[in-house]
Amino acid sequence: MKVPYTWLIELVDVQDISPEDIARELTLKSVETSVQKFDADLDGVVFGKVVEMREHPTKKNLLVCRLDVGGGYHPTVITGDRSLKLGDGVFLALPGAKVGELCITKREFDGVVSEGMLLSAQELGLEPHSEGVLKIWEEIKPGTSAYDLLGFGEYLLELEITPNRGDLLSVRGVAREVCAIFRRNLKKDKEVSFEEFGELDIQIIDRDCKRYRGALIEGVSVKDSPLWLRRRLWQCGVRSINNVVDITNYIMLRDGQPLHAFDADKLSGGIRVRSAKKGERIALLTGAEKTLTEDNLVIADEEKPLAVAGVVGGQESGVNHSSRRILLESAYFEPYRVRRSSKAISTQTDSSYRFERNVDIEGVKRYQDLAIELILEVAGGTLTALRDAYPSPYQPKTIFLSLEKYRRYAGETLNREEASEILTKLGIPNSPMRCGVEVYVPSHRSYDMQRDVDIIEEILRIKGYNSLPSEVLSLPSLPFEHKSITDKVRELLKSRGLLEIISFSFEDLSLYELLDIEKPTISITNPLVKNQAYMRTSLIPSLLRTCLYNQRQHNYDMALFEVGRVYTHQGEEERVGILLTGVRRLYPQEVYTAYDALSLLIDVGRILGLKMESQSSSYGFLHPYVQTDLVLENEKVGFVGQLSPRIVNTLELKGKVFIGELRLLHIQQKTKLYKPFSKYPPVIRDLSVVVDKGVAVDKLISHTQNLLKEKLEEVKVFSIYTGSELGEGKKSVSFRLVFRSFEGSMSDGEVNGLVNKLISSLEDSFGARLR
Repeated sequence: MKVPYTWLIELVDVQDISPEDIARELTLKSVETSVQKFDADLDGVVFGKVVEMREHPTKKNLLVCRLDVGGGYHPTVITGDRSLKLGDGVFLALPGAKVGELCITKREFDGVVSEGMLLSAQELGLEPHSEGVLKIWEEIKPGTSAYDLLGFGEYLLELEITPNRGDLLSVRGVAREVCAIFRRNLKKDKEVSFEEFGELDIQIIDRDCKRYRGALIEGVSVKDSPLWLRRRLWQCGVRSINNVVDITNYIMLRDGQPLHAFDADKLSGGIRVRSAKKGERIALLTGAEKTLTEDNLVIADEEKPLAVAGVVGGQESGVNHSSRRILLESAYFEPYRVRRSSKAISTQTDSSYRFERNVDIEGVKRYQDLAIELILEVAGGTLTALRDAYPSPYQPKTIFLSLEKYRRYAGETLNREEASEILTKLGIPNSPMRCGVEVYVPSHRSYDMQRDVDIIEEILRIKGYNSLPSEVLSLPSLPFEHKSITDKVRELLKSRGLLEIISFSFEDLSLYELLDIEKPTISITNPLVKNQAYMRTSLIPSLLRTCLYNQRQHNYDMALFEVGRVYTHQGEEERVGILLTGVRRLYPQEVYTAYDALSLLIDVGRILGLKMESQSSSYGFLHPYVQTDLVLENEKVGFVGQLSPRIVNTLELKGKVFIGELRLLHIQQKTKLYKPFSKYPPVIRDLSVVVDKGVAVDKLISHTQNLLKEKLEEVKVFSIYTGSELGEGKKSVSFRLVFRSFEGSMSDGEVNGLVNKLISSLEDSFGARLR
């Protein structure tokens, strides 16, 4: 929501407060707000008037114009806009001017020199799309700078509106907040009121329309809006259409009430607010044609739908320059119904955005009356009929705020006068009572103000949460809580230099099909976006998607992990996934290898008390020679390896990418058992055995540990050697065995007996021989 600073000043006197100060206080006490400048590069662009026109002598699609730009200078300009007339005000970029990236120079068109360029609203940076030269019909001094005339240089407050604060989607709503924060008074509007009269057939058939007010205005002159009106719309990022439509948008931006104007001559009978009939079609003002369902609430006449209620009007009944009779609509529709209708036709507008967040039902009359007066003033015409269908008028809800409850919630005392003043400045009627304040919820806050705690929140945020006194809490000591499994995993991986990602659990099938892994089978009935239609069955696609995104931002060194749930046909389960590529974060002189990925998952298993073994695997999405399964008690619980070069090339990834995934489903929290250190000295033996190259080293280690059990304190591999003297297909593995007893010093004979037992067992189990 963009709010021009000067427009805010029209509603509340804050000239002495800078836009930056207002933005800072709004951020602290209301919603996040930033300051922007409505700006454009228009050096050398001036206002001029067309004083002479003629056809180009050879190019019949062009006009040759002479302009008055002040100072006695009358440049000749060539344009292709055939709608231009004598006396029109236009904006001319003179030779040497710079408009955005375009530098203007004199240019010859088949013998006629053009001394500049007439600019459209798009070229002036006012609208994303426009046709023809921008024309101004007000009396303005030729030669006036376009930058000043078009309102550039204005400061804008940009607010990030939360879904519960639809009342802030207007300059008036923001002005109320500013009044409360800076203790100012809202300026009073001119009193305008039109009452019901005349014949106007309006029927509310669907109860999701709580109020519908229609005004018939005849004899209007639909044309371009005056500059002051267009300037406000441009500053708020809204395109100018014509004076009638622009006034409806102006009131919506200023007061928060969406309005719509129909061409009354294109209506057949009265207005009916009803549900759409299944299969009904409507051509929208956006140009799209939509098939409606019963979810859509529509404004219709006796024959056809005219508009999708609260969302967008129909093309057939739209107001254009030939319209002479208009029906001005102001209404209140239930937020949920507008949102459902907007989703059904895949169309969101400024109007639906406001209706979805609730508008002021009492403002339906108040702000429509202001629009009627403005239309009569700008477009002329006569109000000939007005009807207000309002079956159940709004009854203010009463909430009592106890000052004692405020003290218990806020930790500070509050007197009723201060509470009453803050609420009054917010536009919330109230009555101070002996032990609290009775609040009468205004219609513009009925959506988010339901309980007394909501009143406490309003008072606290305006006072400022940073104004609350700081105290050290006196809390009872609590027993130490053990960390969860996932917390332990996160801490370990972060300590190894990995960064955690958190991705959506919803995926599309593209990466699953490329990787040829278990495809998601659980689909989302109504996904928010098309590429999030399935519940994921693996963490690898989201890790690869993150890697791809980062590499496109020229970040090629990554160490990522994710801990999250996946959803298979067997149910939900927790997993941890890792991805490594490029240079190591903690050791920039080294690159990541498959062993880094393997050791990370082995370490994850170690801190969880798991003794996993590696086992050969054959995944198509991994490098055929750099991959392995992780096995726990003969059950596959994970895998690790290098991403297949085929996948790397298809995704256009850079460098080697190592990935791994580990299931955490069957891991249970175990109570740690502690034992004392042995006071006896260790006995160390080195052992080298020759085995087949296909024998996994971790299986040799696991076999050794299981065989020697309590007497063996540690076993580690310090060398793996391959050479022709060992024989074809053989390798030598050297172990260091550390023996230690809790009962006494171990003798050489006892240790030698254990080593011989190990050698014999390795010969029987793996065909090993002592080197």
